[in-house]
Amino acid sequence: MKKTVLLFESRDLCYESNQYFMGCLEEAFEELGYPVESCDLSIGMEEKLERILERQANYLAAFDFNSLLPRLELEDGTPYLKAFSVPFFNYLVDHPLYHHVGLKREFPFYAVICIDQCHKRYIERYYPHIEHVFYLPLGGMEAASERSFDQKRLELLFLGTYEPEEKLYRELDEYPKALRHEVASLIEMMQADHELTQEAALEQYLDEHNENLCPKAFAKRLNGDYLADKYLRNLRRKETLLAAAEAEVPFTIAGHGWESVEELNRRHITIQKGVGFAASLQLMANAKMLVNTTPGFHGGLHDRVYSAMMNHTLCFTEASQFAKQALSDGEEAVLYDSRHLDALSEKIRILYEHPNEIQMMTDQAFLKAKEQHTWQKRAEEMLLFMDCNGHKL
Repeated sequence: MKKTVLLFESRDLCYESNQYFMGCLEEAFEELGYPVESCDLSIGMEEKLERILERQANYLAAFDFNSLLPRLELEDGTPYLKAFSVPFFNYLVDHPLYHHVGLKREFPFYAVICIDQCHKRYIERYYPHIEHVFYLPLGGMEAASERSFDQKRLELLFLGTYEPEEKLYRELDEYPKALRHEVASLIEMMQADHELTQEAALEQYLDEHNENLCPKAFAKRLNGDYLADKYLRNLRRKETLLAAAEAEVPFTIAGHGWESVEELNRRHITIQKGVGFAASLQLMANAKMLVNTTPGFHGGLHDRVYSAMMNHTLCFTEASQFAKQALSDGEEAVLYDSRHLDALSEKIRILYEHPNEIQMMTDQAFLKAKEQHTWQKRAEEMLLFMDCNGHKL
């Protein structure tokens, strides 16, 4: 009998997305013939973790998303992942800079999965004690209820929250002067070059100021500069949505915070509060076109792109070097230049007037997603990760 795959839920991600990911993984592993056990740590965490230690010989491997387990300790102070002698994979769905506290610790059976190739290289360089780092994007997901193109009622959709950059800059004002200058400089550098990662920006900044940091100190420093990433993420989202709105196509925006953007108070725009992850997939399935933004992701694609493909929804996403290689522009997605957003407005307007082209592209995108980007495909790759270089982690 095959050993069990253990799926931890140590925290809630935005709109409970990790719970949905876990459900997809559970189904995928079971289809591949592996028994699965889920462990929700929101209730009775200590008792559940102790029971798992007692039965750890039964497990093939364990997974968690943006895991808190690297920070947890037993009553005697022993780190939990030191006592847990099962290959453990921490699946990071955002930049590793946000997970410095967990990444800086060393455990014998610890591996990290990244959804961006640049994130993978960052961990390999600045957390060299982590021996096994993998790149694997999240899988695409289909909504519970399918929609044919003629049944779709939303012309253009955006999914995502917004936090006013003015508020974030007020937070920055509370920083010590030197750190405030550093974060502001990183924002300026990445605004000037949209292909620049935050770690590359910090490397340039330190070089200009004649500072040399060891990997451990650099990683801690980048973690302290997180507000630069947060600021640009929100600014680019707003800039992109304002450009998309100029197409004057009926536009639905779902996510907290957008009611504060006065420029979006227009007749053809509907703003609704954020919804749970399953409901957001249903919104996507009901949309003909989706605007996606992923600032800060230079070596990967957000799962919204793959899910749009799975739901016959045409995705507009940034034309990063990675996206240009991963997607056929104009055939299975539409790539836009985040530095020249006027062109995005025009592309949306033209395709809105040519629904047959949208259908052709989304049909092709669907076939590619079903072949390459399902959660079952991801689970198959995870099984390969469990046996690295011919030996178990």
